[in-house]
Formats: sequence, structure tokens, C-alpha cells
Amino acid sequence: MDKKRIAFFAGALIVIGALINWAGAQGIADILRNSDIEYFLLAIVVYLVTLLAWAMRWKVLLKGLGISAPLLKVFKAIFVGMFFNNISPGAKGLGEFIRVYYLSRETKEPYGPMTASVMMDRMLDLVPIGVMMLFATLYVYSLGETGLTVLIIILDVIMIGFSALVIGLLMSEKKAHSAIWWIYRQYARISPKGAEKRIESFKKIDEVTIPRFQHDFKILAKSKSATLMAVFYSFVYWTLTILRYYLIFLAIKHPIEPIAITVVLVVSMVVGMFAVVPGGAGIIEAVNTAVFIALGIDPQYSVTGVLLERLISYWGPTVIGSFVTAGFKPEGGDLALPAPDRRVLDEDAELEKASRREGL
Repeated sequence: MDKKRIAFFAGALIVIGALINWAGAQGIADILRNSDIEYFLLAIVVYLVTLLAWAMRWKVLLKGLGISAPLLKVFKAIFVGMFFNNISPGAKGLGEFIRVYYLSRETKEPYGPMTASVMMDRMLDLVPIGVMMLFATLYVYSLGETGLTVLIIILDVIMIGFSALVIGLLMSEKKAHSAIWWIYRQYARISPKGAEKRIESFKKIDEVTIPRFQHDFKILAKSKSATLMAVFYSFVYWTLTILRYYLIFLAIKHPIEPIAITVVLVVSMVVGMFAVVPGGAGIIEAVNTAVFIALGIDPQYSVTGVLLERLISYWGPTVIGSFVTAGFKPEGGDLALPAPDRRVLDEDAELEKASRREGL
């Protein structure tokens, strides 16, 4: 791990320590001593079932593209993706890229369809998230919390706008082309020599990878059975996520309403998208605590509940994902993507030409 990431995590631990000190370390210790370990263990089990629902959703989408992937390998790919998301800053792009690579190498399937399945996986997640955003906004408004209501509405707009921008870029051949070369120009400004070496890779992404992805994505979008099943698993995923948080507050003997948890999840999702700290460590804890307190939850219970939840959903998967990643031995000995095979690229190009003739 490089020095920058170490600095990020050190900062996260400082923020967490400050939260504990602010809420009262002794009070938090008393809450933990009097907690029900059974509910906490049940929350861990629920989290694993939540990941299983995620794996099933992805598996359904893979099947819609004719890819047969063992559930265990899909499950492991999710852990690898979470590991890289949790140690990398930004909007979780690296983790999605790595889990595509991991599962593609494990199943010997091409990257194009695998990428399409992951993007569809994330986009269909927007359906239950949209429902959660609606309920969260109405709930906060009903409380008469004007400031929090305005904040939620702003975050709703940011989430919708960002999602629409990404979908628009991915589905428009012209916009995707412009975006790829805009990224290349920014890269060239930072590292002219590096950009010069990788110009052929950018050309392949523009001419082959993106068209292939758009072709496969359209196939998935037309598969109603795969789409409906994936949306069903998305709702299961988020329902279990709320249940996990609920069980944690039961464990510390301070039950809260599920709708309050929904509000916190909506806020943390948007904050996490743009957090510069890997996995939003420290930032997410502080933000979630602040929202719980704004909803009337006692600070000590808010801090304790948030830290226990993040122990399950962030620190635990990061450790497990590191072991799964360490056990992955791709050809070449690292996670660097190999150069695409020329035959595969030619096949992809021909497939794209055929899809255009068919009007896909």
C-alpha cells in the first residue's frame, strides 16, 4: 500500500477516534458492554445473505448474455471488487473494473459482455435506490426539518443527474467517443509519454470495446426476464441492508425506525460517490452519525451504531477481499490487463457491424 493510501487511512482512524471522543468513549464502552451479541452476529449473517443477493443479481445478468459463471466465483469477484473500491478513492470505478477482470480470467469469458453485465448490474440498482430516495425525502419533509429536507433534495438531484450523465455517455456512441478522447487529453497533459504509449489502447476502447459493450448492453436491456429478476434481487439487497442496520441498533438496545436508516443510506450513497478518501473511510462514519443525530438519535448510540455497521460492511469485506485477491494468480503474476487478442478484436468489430445492420 502506497504512502498516500496509508495517509488516507490514518486520517480516517483519526476522524473515527475524534467521533468516539466527542460522543464519549466511556458511554460507548458501556453501550457495547450491555449489547446483545446475538443481534450483532445475526447482522453479520444478514450481510452475507445481502452479498449473496448481489451475486445472484449479477449471475442472472451474466446468464442473460450466455455466460455461465459458478456462484462461488461470482461471490469471490464481488469481494475482490469491494476490496479495490475500499482502498481506492473516487466513485468506485476501479472495483467494478477489477471484478470484471477477475471473473473474466476465472471463467475465460470475454471482457465486453462481462463489462455490460456489471454496468447493467449498477444501473438496475437505481430502481430501488430511486424508491428509497422518494421515501426518504417524504419522511424528512414530514418531520418539518427544513434544512435536512433541502439537503436530501439536493442530494437527490445530484444522484439523478450523475446517473443520467453516466448512462447517456455509455449509450451514446458519439458522446462515448468524445468522453474517451477527453480523458485521453487530460491524461496526456499529466503524462505525455505515458499517453503516447497507450494511444493504441484508447483507440481499441473507442473502436472495439465501447461498441461491443453497447451491443451487449442492448441485448440485456431487451431481456425482460433477466431485467425483472435482477430488479427483484436489487430490492432484496437493499431491504436486507436496512435490516442489517436495524439489527445493529437492536444489538445496542436502541431500536430505530427503518425509514430513518433509509435516510442515512441515501445520504451516504451520494457522499460515498464523490469521497476522495478510499471507501469514504472516516467521512461516511461522520456523515452517517450527523444524519442520525439530525433525526433525533442520541449521539452515543448514533456513533456506536454507525461504527458497528461499518465494521461489518467496510472493514470486514476489505480484509476478506484482500485474502481473496492475494489468492488470485492471473497469468503474468499481477492484475495488469493483457493486450487483447487480435482475433477477438476482429470478431468484436464484426459483431458490432452485424448489430448495426440488424438495427440493434
